[in-house]
Amino acid sequence: MKIVSFLGSPKKKGNTAALLDSVLKGLHESAVVESEYFFLHDMKIAPCNGCDACKKANSTGCVIRDDMDLIYAALRKADIIILATPIYWWSVTAQMKLMIDRIYGMDFKCGRKKIALLMTYGGELPNSGPETLEKLFVEICDYLKMEAAGTLGVCTETLTVSKNEKALQDGLSFGAKLVK
Repeated sequence: MKIVSFLGSPKKKGNTAALLDSVLKGLHESAVVESEYFFLHDMKIAPCNGCDACKKANSTGCVIRDDMDLIYAALRKADIIILATPIYWWSVTAQMKLMIDRIYGMDFKCGRKKIALLMTYGGELPNSGPETLEKLFVEICDYLKMEAAGTLGVCTETLTVSKNEKALQDGLSFGAKLVK
């Protein structure tokens, strides 16, 4: 089974990274998986230019040549895709949004896959950020004809993920459930 994960946080070792690490550990402990990890902040991803070349008959995909070429290849091979992002302004980070916009042209091109969403956020629930982002996630999965395999959100306002035993255990369990 092939897993590809995307860290949308600008912080390599922040809360979202800790949550993603916990989920990946749960995956690796539960099944034999091959995983690929992308730290989006370090990648060169241009914004979509809205040309719709990716939607034309006989299209070979996006006309922009940048680090998305690596991501397209990984997405095609993946069985499970994990998107991990802190919530910024009721949505994904700019780094994650660039990637999401550019996968627009992949519908019908990468087959049925599971996609999971991990989110960290500062405001205690009720907080409309996680709900808003989860709705966006489901819409994207529906459009791409992929399975929304679940979401996991953790509030980090008073306790970081790395010190939050419940969040770390939830991450392990979430990862284990993704391969079942």
